[in-house]
Amino acid sequence: MAFERWLPTLALLTAAGCYTSVNADEAGGTAGETVGDGGDADTSDGDGDGDGDGDAAELPSPSPRYYRLTHEQWENTVQDLFELSAPTGHSELFRADPQVAGFIFDNDATSLEIDEALWTGYRIAAGLVAEQVTDDPDLLAKLMPPEGPSEAERIETFVRSFGAKAYRRPLDDQEVATLTELFVAAPPYYSGVSDSFVAGVRHVIEATLQSPFFLYRIERSETIVDELVPLDDYEVAARLSYFLWNTMPDAELFDAAAASQLHTAAAVEAQAQRMIADPRAGDMVVRFHQQLLEAEKFETISPSPNFFPDAPADLGELAAQEHEHFIRDIVYGGGGGLAELLTSSETFVNDDLADIYGVPGVNGDEFTFVELDPSQRKGVFTQVGFLAANSTSVDPDPIHRGVFLAKRMSCLQIAAPPDGIPPLPPLEPDQTNRERVAAHTSADQCATCHATLINPYGFPFESYDAIGAWRTIDNGQPVDTTASPFVGEQAVAVAGALELVEAMAASEAIHECYTMHWAEYAAGRNAVPDDWVMIQRLGEASLAQQQSIQELLVALTTAPAFLNRAAEELP
Repeated sequence: MAFERWLPTLALLTAAGCYTSVNADEAGGTAGETVGDGGDADTSDGDGDGDGDGDAAELPSPSPRYYRLTHEQWENTVQDLFELSAPTGHSELFRADPQVAGFIFDNDATSLEIDEALWTGYRIAAGLVAEQVTDDPDLLAKLMPPEGPSEAERIETFVRSFGAKAYRRPLDDQEVATLTELFVAAPPYYSGVSDSFVAGVRHVIEATLQSPFFLYRIERSETIVDELVPLDDYEVAARLSYFLWNTMPDAELFDAAAASQLHTAAAVEAQAQRMIADPRAGDMVVRFHQQLLEAEKFETISPSPNFFPDAPADLGELAAQEHEHFIRDIVYGGGGGLAELLTSSETFVNDDLADIYGVPGVNGDEFTFVELDPSQRKGVFTQVGFLAANSTSVDPDPIHRGVFLAKRMSCLQIAAPPDGIPPLPPLEPDQTNRERVAAHTSADQCATCHATLINPYGFPFESYDAIGAWRTIDNGQPVDTTASPFVGEQAVAVAGALELVEAMAASEAIHECYTMHWAEYAAGRNAVPDDWVMIQRLGEASLAQQQSIQELLVALTTAPAFLNRAAEELP
């Protein structure tokens, strides 16, 4: 495999500034102050500009113009580009992407760089994909153009057709010329391929899969209109597809872009509604909530066999399955919104989970729809996954339960704990877990956050033990689940977890926090104060109109910030 044939592609990568080890600042870090995890932008005037007039324009914030595909997006895009029956699995060759502190999701545009290690993985994967496609007559037939008047015209037909799909936009003449040169130069590099046209196809596939225009979603529009840079139709199509489907646009989106039918919010709304009904959007919704709600922590669930001898060995796996069934049912089964996510007593269990929940009549490994006792269970945070993942092997962990809810669902700012904090001491005779935690966090350096922000969110869940089972007694004493957490700007007195989740479901601040996370996921960056006008509008609608999550997603895709770029861009 001669290196010389990679030089045109490497030149493209270098010219686009993509083949370097780019740090977050160089790639375009967030502008201004981060709103995520409870940023203190002043939103009291209704529009976020702090002047009390409520008239701030809903403008996009400065963003990068280069969005490298995540490894999952690479797999999905390759599968759809070549109409493969399954993902290639070649992303296993790629080095893992870093998880950036302060950003929840895996698509942070400011950290998704290409270094030499990842470039090597891309190069090898491109060769494997090209070989797979050109060695399979059925796959190859989908790419081969019909016999034309001349070989040159047939080559151009292939290059323009395949290139437009791979780059998610039409190719310009220079790009066609570059890929045509690679096509014509191919035969010496593939001595084992007898058909020179097939060799050309293979060479173009390999080069294209290493191009920045494949590996990145690049927004090239530059014309400023009323302080905005409207995205062109193909850029809108790509934003829609990679947000809602985590993959490239389908034929209908490409056709709409080619016909200039993605210029209006109404047209985008129609496409978004169509796409959200697709199973790929369901996969995206599950993935969003898995990352938002830290479902990966379910793998760490490991209750002590001495204290929980009947707990299933695969409790973490069962919790993950319940979580996915629950999210899909909330969003697609009943068309629910954030309120239902927080307060629904319906879920799916097998016999092992049914035993923990105290639900009779469930037998076998298959997951079955059930209604849990609404006096004990409401919403995702009273389910086994969240409760057991935020527990020790023996006791519930109100600190981690409280930190998660305060930061992730209420967007409250909580400082990192000071160094040298000792672990919780053993329980004393007749001491409850709550009493132990309260005593341990009462020191001056701890009390500021714990007494007002953390513990009040964690203590209401003391009625659930380390595997998420309901309890009323702890170490021989009645559990105390009363607290006054800050839900929004006010402390709200609650008697337990059920009253807490009901208060959260009725809080505009919680709806805004949840909306902010969706906006971050869609934009591939942390929210900044300039985003708050849109976030507040959508959050208010989520609560006041009892908007479903599907409706929230449609509203997000038709917002000015989704359809435009800021005139000021991040470097």
